[in-house]
Amino acid sequence: MTVEQRLDQLEKRNKRLTVALTMTVVAMAAVVTMAATGEKRGDFDIVTARHIWVKNDAGKIVISLGANDGGAGLVRTISAKGKDLVELNATVEDEGMVTTYQPNGKELVKLTATEGSNGTVTTYHRNGKSLVALNSSVDGEGMVKTYQPNGKSLVALGSSDNGGLVYVYNKTGESIAQMYADEYGNGVVYAGNRKGMGRELKPGP
Repeated sequence: MTVEQRLDQLEKRNKRLTVALTMTVVAMAAVVTMAATGEKRGDFDIVTARHIWVKNDAGKIVISLGANDGGAGLVRTISAKGKDLVELNATVEDEGMVTTYQPNGKELVKLTATEGSNGTVTTYHRNGKSLVALNSSVDGEGMVKTYQPNGKSLVALGSSDNGGLVYVYNKTGESIAQMYADEYGNGVVYAGNRKGMGRELKPGP
């Protein structure tokens, strides 16, 4: 599967995430309109609580509102089988974090921030291994990395001091091809074997 196809999948998953978050907000609004005194209906200006749980008709908790260990807001939606679906949380640095989960409880998509407070998105395989990661370097340049189902690297798009950089890996995770800019701003293409021996192709006569 190409990088473009993987990014297209990521876009579709993010759309599903947006729908899930919208449903969460609707559910939270429904909580506010429920009577805290046990009445089935009610109108309130303010509702204050340390924890709020919403149960389905079977009596199982499907929405949880509270605070995380750091005191920041925490919202979780839960399936009827007791598995996490969507979580709105915060990092230790107080950046927003959104995580969606697969039916097996493993992570599906995570939106959060790097240590430099740049946005990062990671999608996961059904086995819990990373599939696609949109990240940034320490200098703030964009980075994209795709992985094989076994967790080994597949393709990496990043940057160097001279410009863009592309790495291609074989099925065992070894770098076998590179494309980058040299210190003069010229393009360089490298192809090698799994032992690190290869050739470079540079522009010129």
